[in-house]
Amino acid sequence: MQFKDAAFEILKETAEPLHYNTITNMALEKGIITTMGLTPHQSMGALLYTDTLKPNSRFRRGDIKGTFALRETAPSDIQVQINSIDAKVCKTLVTILLKMAPKKFESLIQSLLNEMGIEHSVVTQYSGDGGIDVRGELNAENLSQITVAVQAKRWKHNVGAKIVRELRGSLKVHEHGIIITPSNFTASAIKEANEAGKVHISLINGTALVDLLIQHRVGVKPEEYTIPVIDEEYWTVILGEAIETTEKSSSKDTEKPKPKSIIEFPISIQGKYKREVYHGELLDGDGTIRYQEKLYKTASAAAKAITTGWKSVDGWEFWRFYNPDKMEWTAIKYLKKR
Repeated sequence: MQFKDAAFEILKETAEPLHYNTITNMALEKGIITTMGLTPHQSMGALLYTDTLKPNSRFRRGDIKGTFALRETAPSDIQVQINSIDAKVCKTLVTILLKMAPKKFESLIQSLLNEMGIEHSVVTQYSGDGGIDVRGELNAENLSQITVAVQAKRWKHNVGAKIVRELRGSLKVHEHGIIITPSNFTASAIKEANEAGKVHISLINGTALVDLLIQHRVGVKPEEYTIPVIDEEYWTVILGEAIETTEKSSSKDTEKPKPKSIIEFPISIQGKYKREVYHGELLDGDGTIRYQEKLYKTASAAAKAITTGWKSVDGWEFWRFYNPDKMEWTAIKYLKKR
């Protein structure tokens, strides 16, 4: 599962904003993501920060630095249709890729690399399905040139660790190895590619490959449509009052007060000290807290472990949780056992 998909599943399950470190830890514990590098937490944070800038992002940034939540507004009918089209295009692309002859697949990868800024790319002499298929040069902002050696595996089954080792053994000095496949990689291949002390090998699976093809418009072209949308600001000025753009429900369908959410322990909590955010778990209404794998019998004791410069601290005020009823972060005294 991709990092953003894993984050979506975690946030959907918890239904509250979480720090990207917490999201990563939960995803790793559940085994729904496999570490592709030595810094999965930073990778998760960077991906989520970037994704929230997109208009159709599934995520939003939380009120506390480093936290993320799911967007609360439901997508419009048009956006639902767009998402459906996107999914259909991705599925069709994968089907096409899997039907391509290996040699044509290598040529496609060369075209993609060219669009990505790889210069002087060349398909190497065809020799079965082994060895390096495409070589090229990446000019890193006119500071240095990186030679990339790509192996294109047009396989329906997952690529294993043996292929990773073979590519690493074929690399020349200062070459960076990349394996691209429309399928996926085995866990052992991912581990081998990121083995400490060995030359790192980049892995691009089918999902990432399709994203790159769409992003760089290789075999994909954009189509734009113009649709009419009510200009609410205009009509508000003309009529002198705000207008309703959605149908009002009848009196019979009057919305009932929303019941308070049932909060079950343990819950994720956060405390802020000197502009840093610290994460823990509140285990019960008596204030028992787990922080950095250590149990504290009182909320204040857990807070004191962080605010070492303070003589005293009220842990019930220091620690906060995301309150779904108020849609905001609230002091845990709200949950104090009475």
